[in-house]
Amino acid sequence: MSAQSLELPGTDNPLTLKLDPAEWRHTARDFLRYYNISAATACSIDKLGEVLQAFIAIPYENLSKIIKFNQKHQDADLLRLPDEVWQDFRRFRLGGTCFSLTFFLDAVLHELGFTTYPVMARMNTGPNRHCALIILHEGEHYLVDPGYVLDVPLLLKKEGAMLHRSAHTGVIVSPAREDETFDVWTFNRENRTWRYAFRDVPVSRQAFLQHWLDSFAWNGMNALCLTRNQRDKLIYIRENYFRETGLEGKRQNYMEGNREQIIEQVFGIPAQVIEEADKALEQLRERRGIPKARSR
Repeated sequence: MSAQSLELPGTDNPLTLKLDPAEWRHTARDFLRYYNISAATACSIDKLGEVLQAFIAIPYENLSKIIKFNQKHQDADLLRLPDEVWQDFRRFRLGGTCFSLTFFLDAVLHELGFTTYPVMARMNTGPNRHCALIILHEGEHYLVDPGYVLDVPLLLKKEGAMLHRSAHTGVIVSPAREDETFDVWTFNRENRTWRYAFRDVPVSRQAFLQHWLDSFAWNGMNALCLTRNQRDKLIYIRENYFRETGLEGKRQNYMEGNREQIIEQVFGIPAQVIEEADKALEQLRERRGIPKARSR
């Protein structure tokens, strides 16, 4: 996979994006040093869990994406590449959405010597609405997904399902009827939920870029959203809605006037960053003609 000269849709200026993971080896090495992970010991699939467990400390969130999109609008600089994601995590405990996280993890895995490629997934909201990585190792294919805080590589089986239980959620990856297609489910003691389906077919860097750019027009950009691991729980926040999920079930409520305090407490993101994201979101909604969200 090499860097490509790409045309940014909607502009007349060609853009050279560093979409080769090798271009970000300095950031990948800094990540590994920060977590005291040795490339010599983490280069096997059995040891990869150590890397993924460290990586999922970087949260899934769209605050940083909304802030930057509001600043740059249609400018190519709105994409948050590995160096920016890593710097913002260390400064503000920010993370990114699935595209930024997947590409950053791709750079880390490349530095460890793994062969990988991105795949796109279909969700309830439509096709190509999520992305993840496939690792090729000794003739086997493994799914890794930082956007769904997956802390282990999951072997893709052509027959039968692969099941994994984390501290807070169970995950099932099972082959579907279509060729090379797999379904991903999560479960706890109460229910099982279909999350997405993907084809185990490499997506070109050009297509990956296009889907990434398309994501700025998705409905997910109309509300602040954050997810992260917290010990044996998975925390999910969307606007004022708060949900805490564990294997025993879930607890949910609406945050009444203390949202910034809770987000700062759970994620470590400073209140001023949350306020900036709120203002950016309000401006984006105005430009899109979306009514102001009601506060609870």
